[in-house]
Amino acid sequence: MPVVRLAVAACLLLLLTACGAGHAADGGSTQQSLQTPDPTAAAERSDLKSDGLVRSLGEGVTLSVSAPTSFTPTSTAYPRAARAVAFELVIDNGSDTVYRPAQLSFVATADGVSTDQVIDSTQGFTGVVGAIDEVQPEKTLRFSVAFGVPDKPCAVRVAVRAASASTTAIPIFDGRI
Repeated sequence: MPVVRLAVAACLLLLLTACGAGHAADGGSTQQSLQTPDPTAAAERSDLKSDGLVRSLGEGVTLSVSAPTSFTPTSTAYPRAARAVAFELVIDNGSDTVYRPAQLSFVATADGVSTDQVIDSTQGFTGVVGAIDEVQPEKTLRFSVAFGVPDKPCAVRVAVRAASASTTAIPIFDGRI
């Protein structure tokens, strides 16, 4: 059984890496949605820098987001980055059906340029791949995501898309790090 879980995790990592590359390549839609959020997102901007931000993913599922933490990725991190910013996330499944974190996709920019999710399992930053478990109804799941950023302070925007909700990116952070 452990071999099967490892194989599934490896496949998910490959899939997420490939999907991330596709989003970065098309540049227009992902970057545009992060740079010009819809009017309702603009009204929520004031709380995007606060600890404990909560966003609805639809159908009774919420995502809590911590304040960002800057760190230096280890030499085993992929992709390589001089610096990264991490967020601790908690999915709270208040619905009556199972929620699969693999349905989430994150998009991020640093100074307006698309940036990749950094997987640094040595430091506990496993991303959605590390959250392959299903979240049962009325249960929660905690995991972390990280994104490569420049060495110097920069403007960072992060949004999440949930397959079960609309295809619009939901902003979860917009600030300087």
